[in-house]
Order: sequence, then structure tokens, then C-alpha cells
Amino acid sequence: MVKKYKKIVNNQACGCLIDEILEKKENKDEKNKNNSRLCSASQSDMEFFVDPDPLKTSIDFYQRHLTDGLPIIPPTRERANRFLDYSKHDPSELLALLPPKMGQATPEKIAINSIMAGCLPQFQPVMEHVIQAISQDKFNLAGVNATTHPVSICTIINGPLTHELGMNSGAGCLGPGNMANATIGRALRLCLINIAGAIPGVGDHATHGSPAKYSYCFTENEDETPWDLFHVENGYLKDDSTVTVMAAEAPHNVNDHRSQTAEDLLETIIHTAVTAGCNNSHVPGELLVIMSPEHSTTISRDGWEKEDVKDHIHENALLPASLGDRGGRKLDDEWIISEDVRITRSPSDVLLLVAGGPGRHTMISHGFGNGSLSVTLPITLKDGSMVHSVEEFKIK
Repeated sequence: MVKKYKKIVNNQACGCLIDEILEKKENKDEKNKNNSRLCSASQSDMEFFVDPDPLKTSIDFYQRHLTDGLPIIPPTRERANRFLDYSKHDPSELLALLPPKMGQATPEKIAINSIMAGCLPQFQPVMEHVIQAISQDKFNLAGVNATTHPVSICTIINGPLTHELGMNSGAGCLGPGNMANATIGRALRLCLINIAGAIPGVGDHATHGSPAKYSYCFTENEDETPWDLFHVENGYLKDDSTVTVMAAEAPHNVNDHRSQTAEDLLETIIHTAVTAGCNNSHVPGELLVIMSPEHSTTISRDGWEKEDVKDHIHENALLPASLGDRGGRKLDDEWIISEDVRITRSPSDVLLLVAGGPGRHTMISHGFGNGSLSVTLPITLKDGSMVHSVEEFKIK
């Protein structure tokens, strides 16, 4: 006969619901509440509090359409406070309005989604600047979220903070394995779901979606680029740190292990980029080109500067207008040149960076035509002064 054991219940155990923790419901009878506590179940100063069960919380949040489908870390008050230590803003200060729901992005809401994504508290300043960048009018977040096109948001971070945060600019920088790259990109997506309301099939109408919508974040390989760094090219100092956001498709590989000259290699890159059916084919716009150090070395060895590469791509990335005029919008005659159409409007539409590790590969991402323009913002303190360490945000 199996012996039955009576379940022992501790009436003082923490039984708070995650909703109560997030909403910071207070016990009116409690005075001098310690905000680092998860709940007020016990007055003891020497007691362990157990976090909400991660699996239960993940399932609960998933059922409420608050996640990207992957497990999350429960965003407790204690964790949120650690993130907010790295913000110069009041937790409830409005940093941006995010369409389509016009959700109010505050440091606290950004922190909650960053916690869920697995970020470290030190990533909070970067996330706040990323959210402010996507809210700029020229980025057109409403269009990016609402389109049936599988456009994602690529986040590029430059400057000294990338080293401090441990970002990956080398081998596998666009893939798994690096906490900062992965979780910053994921935190942005969770902010889009939970603040902007970009829930697949509701506020996000992408026909198929894209793996890049989970996370698409990297940094430039500063040590191996032969050209000006991307943020320096855009008017900032090398010691400044910036965030750039671009509406972009998932990256596509360009495999060229044979070309030994700049022109031959660029011909391969251009032929890969010029495809009928890409968004740029009927609405010319931005094109992200992420070159490996080996490809950039081949090109620079022939004396080509970054501007030369951008000019060459713009001038030669053409396809027959008859193929380009098959997209979601009729091809404007102004883009047609001798029955061909360029996929970029000017050389400035080519965003060229060096990243990645060994191997003769380049990655390209088509943009969202002229429906969105990339935005670069400096990472600054609230007064506008540049920062060189995230620890500066903790100085109150």
C-alpha cells in the first residue's frame, strides 16, 4: 500500500502573481516598503524569496501574446530596478510613441522587455536609444510594422560601448552565440510586440515573417576594416558610440572565393543583389552590404575607397524594368534608365560595413524601398553629452 503524504503549505510563502509584481501593487497597511522585495508576504529581513517559476511565467505570457514564442525571464521588480539603475530618465518618462498601437515606451517598459529577452542591466542605455531611433518619423515604424513584406529591423551598434558590452563583430556575428547581439535584437522585437502592438497577424501583417524578426543585431569589425568606420562616415568621432536602425530583409549570402580583383568581386555582389522580386526592384531604396574582412581586403588592395565601392554598386546594380515592375507598387518612371532600373536611389543608399570572421563571404540585406530610411543616433546622456562607458549612466 502506497503511503500518502500530506502536502505541507507555508502560509508565509511568496505567492504573488507576476501581474501583481509588474503592476507594483502595494499593501496599504505596509509602511516603509523595501522596493527590492518581490512581495510583502513576510516582514522578515532574513528570508529567501523565490522568483516566479520561469516555465509557468513563459507559458502564461505566451498565452497572452506577450512573447516571441521563446521562453522568457520573469521581469520582477527587483530585476527591473537593476536595469533602471542604468537609465538617466524617470522610469515613467515618455521616450517614444510606437505605432501601430501608439504604445508609450518608457524606461520601465523597455526594461521589462529587455529582462524578458535575457539582456543584462548594462544594455538598458543602448535599448533606450534604439527605441528612440525607430520612433523617428523618417524610419516610418508604422509602415514597417504593418507591411506584408518580411522586413525586420536591423540594429547596428558602433563605438567603444560595443567592447564594454561584449558584442560580437567577428565570426558568427549575425548568428547565435553572443549574449549582447542576441538579446538586444530580441529585446527590440519584444518591445515591438508588447509596446507597439506588432503582434503577428494583428499589428504585424508580414505574410511569412522572417527569422530576422527574432533578432538582427551586430557591430562592425573595427579592427579589420580598411575604411572609415560606419559611424565616422556618418559624422561622428571614432570614440563616440552610436546606434543605427534599418528596415531590412534577412541577410543573404554572397559566396565568392575565386575573384582576385575589386571589379570581379563587386560584380558577384551586384549580381546577387539585383534580383527580380526584391523590394528594391520596384521601389529603389537602401541596401545593406556587410563585407567580410577578406572581401574588403581584396577590394581595398586595388586602391578602392569606401565611396568608390558605394558609387560602383549604385551605378551598376540594375535590372530590366520589365522585371522590376512586378512588385506591390507600380514602378515609377523616374527610376527607369534605358529600360533598366537601379535598386538604389543614390550611393548614400548603400550602407557598407565590414564584419564577420575568416572566409570570403559578403552578406546583403535589401531594405524597405523608400518606405523607410535608416536612422543613426549617438548614445548620450540626458544632457546630450557623449558617453564612453555605460557606467556613466549609473552616476546620479
